[in-house]
Amino acid sequence: MSKIFIKFNIYTIVKLLFYLFPFFMLLESALITSYVTLFLITTLFLFYSKKIRIKFDNIDYLLVIFFLLGFIAAMINVTILGKLSLLKSITDFRFLFFFVLIRNLINYKIVNLKFIFLVSLFCTSFLSLDIIYQHLNNKDFFGNTPFDGRFNGTFGHEAIAGGYIQKNFALSLCAIFLLTIKYQKKNLLFLVTTMLGLGILLSLDRMPFIIYLFTIILLIFFLKNYRLLFIFNFVIILIIFIFLFNNYKILNDRYFSLSSELNFNKFSNFFLTNSNEIIKKDIIEIKNDNYLIGDYSKIYKTSYYVWLKNPILGSGKRSFGKICDSVKIYRSNILCSTHPHNIYLEVVVTHGVLGLITFLTFIIISFYNIKKKIFTFNNNYYYIISSLFLTILFSELFPLRSYGSIFQTVNGTMFWFILALINSSIYKLK
Repeated sequence: MSKIFIKFNIYTIVKLLFYLFPFFMLLESALITSYVTLFLITTLFLFYSKKIRIKFDNIDYLLVIFFLLGFIAAMINVTILGKLSLLKSITDFRFLFFFVLIRNLINYKIVNLKFIFLVSLFCTSFLSLDIIYQHLNNKDFFGNTPFDGRFNGTFGHEAIAGGYIQKNFALSLCAIFLLTIKYQKKNLLFLVTTMLGLGILLSLDRMPFIIYLFTIILLIFFLKNYRLLFIFNFVIILIIFIFLFNNYKILNDRYFSLSSELNFNKFSNFFLTNSNEIIKKDIIEIKNDNYLIGDYSKIYKTSYYVWLKNPILGSGKRSFGKICDSVKIYRSNILCSTHPHNIYLEVVVTHGVLGLITFLTFIIISFYNIKKKIFTFNNNYYYIISSLFLTILFSELFPLRSYGSIFQTVNGTMFWFILALINSSIYKLK
């Protein structure tokens, strides 16, 4: 009897930890680390106690190779990076275990995806309303005030609110599509899409808002039965943006500077710089109040020079900032940061060409898996959910977007969790 009771509780704990993932991602990074640790331990214990074999697909083996390449790169460069960086590269394997265990939980039908869709909808809606309230009252529901010119809602001093809503946007829409109501579904879909878009816009996180618009365009293309609705959504949110841009100074100041930061002409010409160029004056732009001043083209330019140091195996995880300090001595017009702010540049810098090839193969298989589901289901709930997953894949892996580190606690946990969902079976939603 006690044995059954223990197993029942382990099942319940694992399910709750899985379903409450969007909620835990609203917390501080230290608590997220504790959450991931607890999730891994309890899930492993569940599989062990029930004697469930953890299955590995080809895509899982690719990730094993990918993380091993990162560890090897860290070992080779340990004298430069230090033993602490090597230790951190070992702890990064938690993302691999996280990915594999989530896929197994879904594929074994231990968890039901519709519950996590509902939690995502609740969390993104709450955060959007919290940000709107923060603009109206200069503080959110919990008394948090804007920080460093950003409206972060419950995140306080972490400027990731817009990114959180954008990453969970399509998952939130999944919840609405799975509702049994018929006549009010499109109205609810329009309301939620507009509200979440407004939350992203008012967070003043510019790239998440651009990706949100890109996602709407993809939905117009993929979901033909809802095409007019999303076109209307797109037009409405653009009208709201134009109105606020012309009448709200805070938003105008934030978006007006975007044109100078996305100077692609400078970025496209960075490789023409003389490789032997020596500069007499350090012109690296320094951070102000923990916010980097400057455009992304300079960071991307820096990534190219850092990659040249170790092109095949890479420099190891969290190496960008340290190697950049040595590069800036003889390179002009570059900008140092903690990471390259682009997924593919981060991978090629930390894992080298071999790691990039492995990662790209992983992406191609992910696209193939979701594409196969779309053509299999034709036009039903599963088709809609698969299409939404495909928009997530496109938006998260869009090569030209800026991105947080996929090995950092908050962004990395969300990144690998979403990819695990996409690469899992979704045949048992109802």
